[in-house]
Formats: sequence, C-alpha cells, structure tokens
Amino acid sequence: MKIFGLILLVLVFAAVLVYAIGARLPVNHTASVTGVVPAPPDKVFARIADVANSAAWRPAVKSVTVLAPVPGPGGMQAHWVESIGHGQTMTFLAVRSEAPTHREVLLDLPNASYGGTWTYELSPGPSPATTTLRITETGFIHPPLYRFMMVHVFGPTHNLNQYMTDIQSASAKP
Repeated sequence: MKIFGLILLVLVFAAVLVYAIGARLPVNHTASVTGVVPAPPDKVFARIADVANSAAWRPAVKSVTVLAPVPGPGGMQAHWVESIGHGQTMTFLAVRSEAPTHREVLLDLPNASYGGTWTYELSPGPSPATTTLRITETGFIHPPLYRFMMVHVFGPTHNLNQYMTDIQSASAKP
C-alpha cells in the first residue's frame, strides 16, 4: 500500500509540475518553417489552394468537406472542414489569397481553446522550377497542458514541418 501511495504522490507531483510549467509559457506564439518545394510557385500555390484534394497528399488528413464560400473583405473566401481521424475535425477559412505568392488560412473554431492563422509565402526557388515556401503559424493556446505539450513534447514547428514534408513529397511526384 505504501508503494501505491508513493506512486500516486509522484504522479500528482508530475501533473502539477507540468501544469505549472505550461502556465508559465505564453498563450500566444509564432513559429515558421522554410523549405524548397520541387515545383514552380503557381503549381505549389494551386496544390495549397486545392483543399478538396488535400487528403490525397496529406496523410494526417482523412477527408475534407468543402463548405459554401464565406463573403469577406476581398471577395468570397474558401471554407472547409478537415477530418483528422478519431472523430476530430478542424474548420478552416482562407482569409486572404494572392496567387501565386500568398495565402492566409484561419482556424475557424469560435470559442476554441486554441487557434490562429497559417500564412503561406511563396517565391521562386533557388533553381528553375522550384519554390521557396515559408509557412508561419501565428496562434494561441489557452490550456497550460496543451502549451506544455506543444513546447516540450511535439515542438512548436511539428505541424508545420509535417505539412512541408507532405507538400515536398507530393510535388516531387510527376
């Protein structure tokens, strides 16, 4: 019984420590990755903007449901839901698109405990028929446990790195 009590005490202490560390991390964050994609900017931009077919080249996305466009300051904005498995979905809104150089996407989950934008900046790459792609996440995470996990377990660029790897791989295929 003493061992069980000691184990329980250690677990409670660890949980309090993780929460305290997470609470000290800032709610707002910005993270960026830059990579070279083996395709010209117009083709890379078209792939990014073609959200209906993104499940075909992004393994983490199980399916995409395209919603009716939403009126915005620059015209109609693409709106969609990505199913990422285990019953989880994320709704997105393309708040700014300037083909083939810039796209900004908002995680459209009102009152969510986390959210923000992903900004895609495309420019000609270092060699012909390549693109330099910079993806910047500007977001917020309210729960201290989620902040701890982002910084100390997954890393702040985990999702950005995965997206970059996926688009590089998809663009390398004929």
